Amino acid sequence: MNHEQLKILRSAGSKIQFLIQTIEDESEIKKLENISRLIGTVLLSSNPVPKIKPMLVSYSPGYTIYCPKCHGTKVLLFFDPRFEARYETKWNELIDEKKIILENRWSKIKIENDWDNIDPKDAVPNWNCKNCYDGGIIVEYPIDKKIADEFAKYEKTFTEKSAPLYLDECGEKVTLQEIHDKAGIGDNSLVLIAATRKQYNTDNFSKYREYIKNTLKKSTIYYALWPNTEENNVEYDVLYTIETIEHDEIQRHLNLHNGINNGVAQKMALIIDKNGNWEIIHNEKA
Repeated sequence: MNHEQLKILRSAGSKIQFLIQTIEDESEIKKLENISRLIGTVLLSSNPVPKIKPMLVSYSPGYTIYCPKCHGTKVLLFFDPRFEARYETKWNELIDEKKIILENRWSKIKIENDWDNIDPKDAVPNWNCKNCYDGGIIVEYPIDKKIADEFAKYEKTFTEKSAPLYLDECGEKVTLQEIHDKAGIGDNSLVLIAATRKQYNTDNFSKYREYIKNTLKKSTIYYALWPNTEENNVEYDVLYTIETIEHDEIQRHLNLHNGINNGVAQKMALIIDKNGNWEIIHNEKA
């Protein structure tokens, strides 16, 4: 139906509505109402409601994310319009905690983005690079695997002469200066102490995290590689800080974790000053 025909129908519909308001014969009114409805149906079928473009819900992580293909930083994280909002919170938290990895392999994407067959609770967000136009899905990157992967890059060549390697709670590299500054203690020094002893992988890290947070009541956790020169290997450490350099308190903490380490005490702690410089304090009982 062309524009002129639609115009005639609209005009006829208006005139019929006028007649319905002016005549009094009930039977004639019903006939006119039926004609009016028919005209309305024709007009609606000729003017379908325009399709609304679905909205993508994007999420800003607040930190730089690199494209796995071009290493660009113009990466957009977003939820497919079919993603159920009630499941977004989990992914927002994983993104905030940097426990994600960008996946661009088609073999993975076609399985995770199969919206006709996946359970809504198992859906994953997507990503797109505005530099190279690559894209894919976002998958969870468990923190212990992230730490293990990072440590594996350095472990084979790590010695007492190597530069210190520390990671924050998100498995991101952090310097001793940054550890000091995060404590918010101004120019005062603080102490970094490991709760672990003789751990050579991340298998028991969850136990130590729970111990530090629930037993020691410490909210901030770090991870480190440390060379064990006596046994010629490299230890995986889970650490925390105390905001005092008082001698007796340091010694108390060095002998506090024997129980969780099968009777093995800590050998040392690090005192970190405001400039990120450090010195070793040995356990007098070890």
